[in-house]
Amino acid sequence: MRRKCLLLQLDTVEYGEAWEFQKTLLAARISEKTEDCFILLQHPPTFTFGRRYKEANLVSNKEYYENIGFAVYKTDRGGLATYHGPGQAVGYPIIKMNDYTRDYYQYLRMLEELMIRTLADFGIAAGRNEGYTGVWVNQAKIGFIGVRIALGYAMHGFSLNVNNDLSQFNYITPCGIQGVRITSIRKLLSESVNIEEVYDKLVSHYSDIFQTQMVPIEMDAVMQRIGSKKNLRFCLLQE
Repeated sequence: MRRKCLLLQLDTVEYGEAWEFQKTLLAARISEKTEDCFILLQHPPTFTFGRRYKEANLVSNKEYYENIGFAVYKTDRGGLATYHGPGQAVGYPIIKMNDYTRDYYQYLRMLEELMIRTLADFGIAAGRNEGYTGVWVNQAKIGFIGVRIALGYAMHGFSLNVNNDLSQFNYITPCGIQGVRITSIRKLLSESVNIEEVYDKLVSHYSDIFQTQMVPIEMDAVMQRIGSKKNLRFCLLQE
């Protein structure tokens, strides 16, 4: 029998709120108050930096970014700099990783495979780039990964460029790679796609790769399950 995984498909959530929610879910998962969870959402314009962050990954300073409307977060995930924004599909598996693999690098490969299979459903041949984490199409990066592993449990996850504004990546050195090209599904297909369709493909492939039974659940039910009264702050944005 496949393990159950709770599926939370949310709207647009402010990054800091989503991060705090991840921490709450992780604590609940470690204490076995809940099953594994897979969150899908979008963020308003945000730059995030991982544990290996270096000042050189910023094109300008934090105050400048905030003044032009971007949130900036130094996080506890792996990786360097990335951008999140409307039209980008973001996935956060909050799971007991050791139930699937005890190899951190294998877990990264599983997340890459998830995006590669999803892109194939839209006729896009994506793959890996030796020496770099993430997903690529013709040497341009389209999928990003940054995770945190604690006590065999995982949080944070991946982002896949769908319809988002790629010019925002010019404000950083994405993933610390000088001169890297960034692409998206919209750019490759010359048309926007329904992000809900992307979510559906991600869920289907996640179920296959991780051998899980996906169980959709509402936010209120999750909060009740883990004994939390905190509400997420949702943002109404148009792509």
